[in-house]
Amino acid sequence: MRHAATLLLLLSAACAHPTPGAADVSPIITDRPDFTESAVTVPRRSTQVEMGATYNREEGVTSVSSGETLIRQGLTDRVELRVTAVSYAMERAEALRSQGLEDAGLGFKFALHDGGDAPSLIPTVGLIVGTSLPTGASAFRANRALPEAKLLTAWTLNDRVGFASNLNWARAEAGPIVHDEFSGSGSFAFSISDRVGAYAEYFAFGQRTTAWEHREYVNGGFTYLFHPTFQLDVRAGVRTDRAADGVFYGLGVSRRF
Repeated sequence: MRHAATLLLLLSAACAHPTPGAADVSPIITDRPDFTESAVTVPRRSTQVEMGATYNREEGVTSVSSGETLIRQGLTDRVELRVTAVSYAMERAEALRSQGLEDAGLGFKFALHDGGDAPSLIPTVGLIVGTSLPTGASAFRANRALPEAKLLTAWTLNDRVGFASNLNWARAEAGPIVHDEFSGSGSFAFSISDRVGAYAEYFAFGQRTTAWEHREYVNGGFTYLFHPTFQLDVRAGVRTDRAADGVFYGLGVSRRF
């Protein structure tokens, strides 16, 4: 994680300068560190950059990714452009080792309904549509563009607790086989103070190649708001289904301009 930590420190130093009128700026809402994407878009004409690094060990494979860059550009009050880029991965399985850039991605997020800040049975609803782009190194590059769609929902439970959920579909590759992959998540978010937040989350994947397969995970983490437009995060999680053991942890930084 040494290179990943250096990358995050450099970005933190570049982004940490506060902007005037901070009291009048709405707090940043990010799509990291949890698996669940937020149901809201970034403000119009704003650019938000989210970056991080992750260590993962699962099924005998150890991997480290750094960068994990997501650039979000507010096009209108309800639409954002999403560009996924600049993620470098290193993977080791026994004597085999691979490294290089991962595939980029392009998509849009739509804010379909604003459920408001007050507790309500009616959620805030959003939608993400996008696709991967086969631009990565040969070890990580897909043979084709792989589309995805995500239905995003979020509820305010009280002034300190919220709940968000995603239902996702994507095309995926397993060697020469291209198949549908489904995933879903549920995440509780907790406001500990004006600057510190926490979350606890469950998410799972399901797919059919030669047989039905699924993977389940739980994870949690913390966020720290240095400034309404600048956030740091940490997270850790484990795989919980009986098929295999797994553990992951990571850290990240997000900045809205």
